[in-house]
Amino acid sequence: MPDEPAAPPALADLPGARGQVRGVTETLRTGLHGLWLLPDRLVATGEADELYLRALSGTRRHIDVPSTADAELPMPAEETTSRPARDAGYGPDTDQLPYLDQYDDGFDLGWETDGHAPAIPAPRPAGTVPQRDLAARIAKELSAPADDVATWLATPDDGMPPPVIGIRAWAEPDGGPVRGAGIEGLHRSLSAAVRAAGLPPGERPRLFVVARLRDLPDGFPDELHQDSGATAVHWWWDALGRLDVSTAVASCLAAARTAGRDGDSSGERVRRQLTAETVVEICGPDLELAHGLALGWDGRQRTLDAALRRCLAAAPPVAGGTSAAPARMGARRRPGTDVREAWSGGAIAAWEGRLRPHPGTWYPVGPAAELTGDARARLAALVAQAQQRVVLPWIEEARQRLAVRSLSHLKRPVESVVEDYIERPAPHLRDRPERAFLEIQVGELLYAHRQGAVALPGHEAQLLRLLVKVRNILSHRSVLHDATLDEFRDELSRSDLRTS
Repeated sequence: MPDEPAAPPALADLPGARGQVRGVTETLRTGLHGLWLLPDRLVATGEADELYLRALSGTRRHIDVPSTADAELPMPAEETTSRPARDAGYGPDTDQLPYLDQYDDGFDLGWETDGHAPAIPAPRPAGTVPQRDLAARIAKELSAPADDVATWLATPDDGMPPPVIGIRAWAEPDGGPVRGAGIEGLHRSLSAAVRAAGLPPGERPRLFVVARLRDLPDGFPDELHQDSGATAVHWWWDALGRLDVSTAVASCLAAARTAGRDGDSSGERVRRQLTAETVVEICGPDLELAHGLALGWDGRQRTLDAALRRCLAAAPPVAGGTSAAPARMGARRRPGTDVREAWSGGAIAAWEGRLRPHPGTWYPVGPAAELTGDARARLAALVAQAQQRVVLPWIEEARQRLAVRSLSHLKRPVESVVEDYIERPAPHLRDRPERAFLEIQVGELLYAHRQGAVALPGHEAQLLRLLVKVRNILSHRSVLHDATLDEFRDELSRSDLRTS
């Protein structure tokens, strides 16, 4: 059986993600609170938990505050001991009254016992008690008093380094009309306690909150951003670059080469590079979409439309964006306020320093959707950019080889050819005409060949004409179709065989 495609590397292992984790950890080590805002999809896939744990584990002393579900604790055994059953004759509310053993204040309330023993309030049923208060859960982890955990944190007496308190905001209950109000209140109370205690940065307890945009009150991240002396706000913004996505795509495509389904000729290397680069250029920082397209597309231009539609239909839908790119990007490290909802829903991202709408916002999803002219033009532009990145270096390499071979096929003195056919010879090579000739471009070399100044053999002339054709197509930002690409790859492979 053929080998299965390799699984993509974990998000937290990619260079861009590691760099952001490292930056978050460094700010926590300097004594600042940390707020890390992530898109919704990272939380849905569980990748946010891994990023959170990687950053938290890099601090010297830390606690991971459990969620309300994880913090449900069994009742102590002494409280579950059975007691005498209460008498139903005192009514349904007697279990809400305190039991005062052998107490008599001398007043007669008029209750008739009718010979029955006093009713004893029923114990709480055995089971679990949810620890829903955030401060109470933190106090439990620290073995601290729950009534004022912020003051206790700011005045430690255990000789231990101050802790970093990690909180997953998406796991917190709503706790009221404003989601995240508990986190906001804890941050304010702890900050006030630290200021009152006059703690230097290295001795301060810190909060490390990882959240989606909707997990916090409106305006709270911007408020913390203004207080940069106490809190560092990080956004998952331009976190992944071309290197990250290329690494993930390459791992998906590596199994085909390992299984021996392709060779190592120049043409095959061009094919693999074009497939990988086209996937990266189309998908941008969406690793899930890039993984699906890398495995579901055969690299042919005529099958790209159907493969992209299938992958978009299989991926989670994006939310909050439109097909039009916003006019304003925002700061380099955080999205502008007008694109934050779209960023949170996955509809837009920062990619290599530019705004990139997700393909799901402008390309048809599913086989029945109509392909508009705008979508076709956008896809063609991305494919052309990918082809330029891959093919132009191969053209340059082939040009250099042809220039070297052409020196032995000159029909005129090399000084004359340089003067007549090279438009702008390098000034520092004026007294070195043979070296200057090696800088001749493919168009100039083809013109010299047609004018009889260079007599190239037929196969070399054919390769040269193809190089000029491909270069001209790419220079006009047009897409190389399958037939042209096949011819280009075949000619490169044959040229390799002639020189090997």
